[in-house]
Amino acid sequence: MRILWVKTSPLHPLTRGGDLRTFHVLRHLHQRHEVTFVGMTADDGQVAGARQSGEYATHAFWAHEPGASLQLARWKFLAGAAANLASPLPYAVSRFKSAQLCRLLAAKLREQHYDVVVADFLFPAASLPWELKEASGCPWVLFQHNVESMIWRRRAEGKTGLSALYYQTQRDRMLRFEKEASSRFDGVLAVSDEDARIFKEEMHLPNVLGVVPTGVDLDYFQAQPRTKSPMPTVMFMGSMDWYANVDGVKWFAEAVWPLVQAEMPQARFQVVGRKPPAEIQALAASGKNIEVTGTVPDVRPYLRSADVIVVPLRIGGGTRLKIYEAMAAEVPVVSTTIGAEGLAVTHGRHVLLADSADDTAAQVLAVLRNPAAGDELARHALEEVARPCSWAAAAQIFETACSDLIQKRSRS
Repeated sequence: MRILWVKTSPLHPLTRGGDLRTFHVLRHLHQRHEVTFVGMTADDGQVAGARQSGEYATHAFWAHEPGASLQLARWKFLAGAAANLASPLPYAVSRFKSAQLCRLLAAKLREQHYDVVVADFLFPAASLPWELKEASGCPWVLFQHNVESMIWRRRAEGKTGLSALYYQTQRDRMLRFEKEASSRFDGVLAVSDEDARIFKEEMHLPNVLGVVPTGVDLDYFQAQPRTKSPMPTVMFMGSMDWYANVDGVKWFAEAVWPLVQAEMPQARFQVVGRKPPAEIQALAASGKNIEVTGTVPDVRPYLRSADVIVVPLRIGGGTRLKIYEAMAAEVPVVSTTIGAEGLAVTHGRHVLLADSADDTAAQVLAVLRNPAAGDELARHALEEVARPCSWAAAAQIFETACSDLIQKRSRS
């Protein structure tokens, strides 16, 4: 197949769950198909990341849009949000809308025939040259890593005053945009059964093709030896320029960690992830035995020496790769229900689930106090991810869905 793949950023550095999922699916597709990747760069880091596109694409073309940075200074974000008030688009979409990207895609579609066009995440939908869809002669597919409107619904919960008005407005705009844009594609691929159900039953989309499951590179995480730190170590791993991670870590540090420390003062909480904002960096100076690493060259030495991984997310959608990665590394996982949603895991066998501060602290302490029970949990978790969870299998499911659409169009 000749695949035109569209995304609003390069994949490297591979520190975000969505980028990791795309990378692993694309690198397998790239072995058998011709992949043309069209994306955007916003800063020097993304320009450098774009140079590594040969790992997953045959050809790559870029629109440089400095305003489309994933991490904006607070004043720039607020200014953009204010300017967006009169727009029908949610700000999370409008800030990545690019006339330059649209022109680049139109040029590529006019230059050659593709067998399928893939929009990676919802955000490129605002920049696609929709007027060329029928003339392209191929199906257009949306690869949806999240239900974006569900994320905004959760962000709006509990807000008051002007903040509530803003988040509710953004929630409503996102729902309208997500339903309308998704319906324009020939097919939608979700990443979990729950996401697929929402698209079908709540948004009434007739074009949901199925689910591309989350995978994990078992050999990669097993290659690092498993060691135990002499200090009881609780770890969070994830990109710290993602608001859901910031919210979860702050809640854990403020509401849960004091309860753990009261019972086990020698315990350490490690926050491992790129670009921690000032509010997260400040945790390291709080005197609560919290370490904030920032970017690390390899997460595995931290992961394989932790006693327990926490996934205290209260906002989110799709699936969390960090849970499967921890399971592959044989580290016990304590997660909120939202943190683990969409994954084939069972409380008490593969992970421990807790949503309140008291319950989360109790589950963390249970693992720290009883390493044998934690090891048993980790063993069952490893067995679970060792069976069906390869990225090659996920890529094959994606490929089959696209092939079926291509054949269906050729017969019509």
